[in-house]
Amino acid sequence: MTMSGGTGPLWTQDQAIAYEAALEAINDVIAGYSEQIALEQERPAPNTSRIEWLEMRTDQATAIMHSLNVTDTENVRQVLSEYSAIVRARDAAEAVPLAA
Repeated sequence: MTMSGGTGPLWTQDQAIAYEAALEAINDVIAGYSEQIALEQERPAPNTSRIEWLEMRTDQATAIMHSLNVTDTENVRQVLSEYSAIVRARDAAEAVPLAA
């Protein structure tokens, strides 16, 4: 498909920025799940149910990432909101020192 005839881009800069931010948030969540899976697998007695749950969440995040469309402003906004909240919650939990 060519963009001749003076037509502009198919999406706005704001849409592109939000889309990229949503993808970044999803990738951040997937990386966190992958790290948790690796840590769980290193335990002397890995919790296979937790590993399966984390793998399911990783698969869900990957599917959402692949289905996301830059022009679907509402879904991009929703995904960005949800996945950013997951990242913030994880970062906040990691910032709290564990009780001795």
